[in-house]
Amino acid sequence: MIGKSNTLPVLLRPDEFFGAEMGIAILHLNSAWKASALLVFFVSVFNPGIIAAQQKPKSVEPTKLAVDVVSVRKIGRICGMLFDQNQQSVSIVVRRDWLKQNRPEFSKEHSVSEKEALEAGVVKVKQRIEAWRKEYKGDDATFIGEFLDDNEKLLGLDKPVDVSNLKYTVVTFERERVGKIYQQTAERRQLAGIGWSEDIENVESTSATVLKRKLKNKDIKIADYQLMLGDQMPPVFESDAKWAARKALVEFALLSRVEFQGTGTMFYRRGKKPDPAQAIRAMMQGGGFGGMSQIEQLGKELGLPEFRDRSGNKNQKDAWLKPMIAAAEKENRRSFSVSKLTQGDTVEVQTTLYFNALDSRWYPLAEFASSERLAEQSTDDVDVVKNDPQVARIMEMVEQLGVGDASVVDKAIRSGVATKKALQKSMSDLDEYVDRYSFEIDNPQIEVQR
Repeated sequence: MIGKSNTLPVLLRPDEFFGAEMGIAILHLNSAWKASALLVFFVSVFNPGIIAAQQKPKSVEPTKLAVDVVSVRKIGRICGMLFDQNQQSVSIVVRRDWLKQNRPEFSKEHSVSEKEALEAGVVKVKQRIEAWRKEYKGDDATFIGEFLDDNEKLLGLDKPVDVSNLKYTVVTFERERVGKIYQQTAERRQLAGIGWSEDIENVESTSATVLKRKLKNKDIKIADYQLMLGDQMPPVFESDAKWAARKALVEFALLSRVEFQGTGTMFYRRGKKPDPAQAIRAMMQGGGFGGMSQIEQLGKELGLPEFRDRSGNKNQKDAWLKPMIAAAEKENRRSFSVSKLTQGDTVEVQTTLYFNALDSRWYPLAEFASSERLAEQSTDDVDVVKNDPQVARIMEMVEQLGVGDASVVDKAIRSGVATKKALQKSMSDLDEYVDRYSFEIDNPQIEVQR
């Protein structure tokens, strides 16, 4: 009888659910604690939500994530990448699917406002483009015009606005609605962006450590990854300040450049070097050593520190930038670069890109540093410099005039080798930066600092 038996009542054959062997095992469960355990088993099988709720992992703290997190009143946390923030608003790039799944009501509202904002934004960016076109003549106008033509097509500005199928969206909140903001390091944000690009699941809820491990397991070279999300983002309408920086970068990439390099307060325009023979003749005819002599000029051109100017110019801070600014403005350029050399046992080069901002003042936009130790320069590299005709002439002049011994010349040549390498590295980093930010007029976002 059921009432007197400790055996679990079977209304259906257990093997219909679990197979014959499992069914036999169930039929022989005749103790109270086994029946209780079986009941839990049945509940877990037919009500997986209960166990799932018990096993649901704890949410990862925002400080451990790879994505940025913005806490918004009456909406909750929004996970993505901070796009822009000022005293009035905060904008963040978000995966459209994540927004639909995690903030469905807000996602619907955003879709409506996004379309309206995009239509207004398209009008504004078209006005910007047309105004930009009119600023140039001749070849400059051709190069900038072709770039803008390509971007108009790339952004789809010649078609009706439809971004519903794009992978990402940008949501903007009034500053007064925003609470805590967790902005990750550049390295973590890079991980999040790569995770998005590689379709890694749950990037928004995965810790940076775990996400990095997942990417490495897919043999992704994180350090070399070129992150480009622009193709899956709606057109981005930068602030006026960032638009000024964007134009400066595009000019630097496409048009003739204004570039300087030098040491201390003495700088010269890159690409405009004196004729060595003419300089030697002038020196031999009594050019003298007052101020910067011709031999010093030649040494400076070759990056040889032992022959640089020692006049000890005490000009006020940043006064050395004035000739560069004047050159850029004269040539109708919004940017110029300067590579400042510090020479000694280690050669250090800092290359800075300056741009003309909205307030008509010049600010550094990006900086790139590199260094080389003189003692680490190879014999082969030193011999190449020694065999250079210009250097050979300088060495001959040094010997004839008695202005330096062999050790001084050797150090100067090693310094020249190190300077060349450090300069090439910093300039290469600058070129890479410029190329990245001058391909599209709205992506990636530019960080403008004051």
